[in-house]
Amino acid sequence: MTRRKHGLWIDGAAELPRGGKTYERRSPATGEHVASVCLATASDVDRAVRSANAAFRAGAWSKMPAIERGKIVSRFADLIATNLDDLTALEADEAGKTLAGARGEIEWSIELMRFAASLAWNIPGKVLNHEGGDKLGIVTHSPLPVIAMILPWNFPTVTLFQKLPYALVAGCSVVIKPSTFTPGTTLEYARLAKEAGIPDGVISVVPGDGAEVGETLCRHEGVSMVSFTGSTEVGRRIAALCGESLKRVALELGGKGANIVFADADLDAALHGALAAFTINQGEECCAGARLLIQQSVADEFVAKLAEKAKAMKLGGASTAGAELGPMIHDKHHASVLGYIEKSKEEGAVLVAGGGRPQDQSLAQGYFVEPTIFTGVTPEMTVFKEEVFGPVLGVTTFETEEEAVALANSTPYGLANGIWTRNFDRAIQVSAALESGFVYINCYLETIPQLPFGGVKASGFGRENGEQGLLEFMQTKSTFARLRPSR
Repeated sequence: MTRRKHGLWIDGAAELPRGGKTYERRSPATGEHVASVCLATASDVDRAVRSANAAFRAGAWSKMPAIERGKIVSRFADLIATNLDDLTALEADEAGKTLAGARGEIEWSIELMRFAASLAWNIPGKVLNHEGGDKLGIVTHSPLPVIAMILPWNFPTVTLFQKLPYALVAGCSVVIKPSTFTPGTTLEYARLAKEAGIPDGVISVVPGDGAEVGETLCRHEGVSMVSFTGSTEVGRRIAALCGESLKRVALELGGKGANIVFADADLDAALHGALAAFTINQGEECCAGARLLIQQSVADEFVAKLAEKAKAMKLGGASTAGAELGPMIHDKHHASVLGYIEKSKEEGAVLVAGGGRPQDQSLAQGYFVEPTIFTGVTPEMTVFKEEVFGPVLGVTTFETEEEAVALANSTPYGLANGIWTRNFDRAIQVSAALESGFVYINCYLETIPQLPFGGVKASGFGRENGEQGLLEFMQTKSTFARLRPSR
């Protein structure tokens, strides 16, 4: 396995940080060293932000016609597609993903980029001249100068490209803080962005510690907005820091998705969807359907089949052919997920699948957890309320539609939920009643680039993707004019 060294990317060039501290990254699948990550300092962040502001003021990007920016973002997407195999291998190695999972995420990110690029042909604005006489109103949108993007480790590519192409099309400069666990692909994307024609200074990458790099970005007077994806706990801290300077902030935070299966659903399709909903990306997914709410009359047979499917899943890392479930990101998170499993047992949940580390000795050096299913889960249990962020499913039964909605809404989170039913009237009514920013009907974790994504309640605010994803990085100006000034 190749051991890499990751530095910074500032003002269009790779460089080493001023401080000299490094983080030694181990493969989540094998425990082998895969990278040395050079950690940025507050001084490095300041240089990156100053470079971003200088690039914005110079105007080579910010004042370029939007359509030309869109063409360059499309070229950027083409370069990622050309380098897909290498990027997939890098992402899978550092993030502990299966090759199929990593590849699919990069391909989806390319779709997001192409959609964002298309928005350059139609950036919204309004001219209002229907008030009569000589009155004219104009609504325009202009880019915020510098966006700080703070990314998580679970989806280094997807979370980046739910933000970056929209900010680029808007005309912003960006400073990106990837997780210290998974900076490799982000640095490669910065290099490819330069190759595509994005001017120096428009994109900087500063891996580093959250307490130093993240907080410096949130407090820096040269940052106009912080866009963060991560835990609710850290999101609250970021909101407080940004509030000190009234800096704009967008937060995509944790979730505890309810996947609701009614008795009249296509149960075979729902079975497939329920398995994917809690095992995709090893359950390290903020939208995961980690709570299965199933109508009592079909629960026993459905859960028995689901448990058999979970037990049959193949675990492995990037080098394991046909692997369906990868390892947890690092040892501390691995211990956390196993701790939730033990707590669920102590609280009286009934284990029907998984429940610990796999017995396969070839996986012993990795941070693997068996896909785990508990039945008899009640709203008082920890596994019902808290985000485990691993392949752990809690099953709760219900009798009525109203009960299902009440159960789904009974956590602090509101990111995504799912509904399985053949009754479309019911699906729409339940969707309207669910307190979440996204609802899946007869599918789970599927979407299209045109749909905005984000949460409510403790899952955050702000939206990514869709036209709203572009406007998130822009400021609105209203202009009123009299064409014939009155005297």
